[in-house]
Amino acid sequence: MAVTVERQAPFVVLDERDRIVEVGPSAEGQFGPLIGARMWDCFPGSEALFKPQYDAARRSGEPVEFVQFYDGNVARIHAAPLPDGRLELVWTQLARLDTLTLGMLSETLDRALELLGVEGSDSHRAVVRRVLHVVEGGK
Repeated sequence: MAVTVERQAPFVVLDERDRIVEVGPSAEGQFGPLIGARMWDCFPGSEALFKPQYDAARRSGEPVEFVQFYDGNVARIHAAPLPDGRLELVWTQLARLDTLTLGMLSETLDRALELLGVEGSDSHRAVVRRVLHVVEGGK
């Protein structure tokens, strides 16, 4: 008899003032002790990278998905607005820089940059698709 364990993606819920108000089981170790704290106070330098995306999700009322590098990690973040201005953040780690040796740093940095390039290309294509329109007629 085989037993499968479903691994849940880590998630955090922020209130309208970007305070951590809920933490999923997979994120408990890192974010559990931070409940009640402002996200930006806990992760210096992250506000300029993440907040514009979070604000866009809240303004539009639609989820926003993006890839970001922060503190040695490349992650895909899904920011989904919830009632009352709250925001649910779910992420998947795509790469982690290994700084043990210069060789490993170089290798993992190359992989991270490749991932960012692929993701950037996909997001650029999505933007181009939204602004291009087919116009019928002409010769």
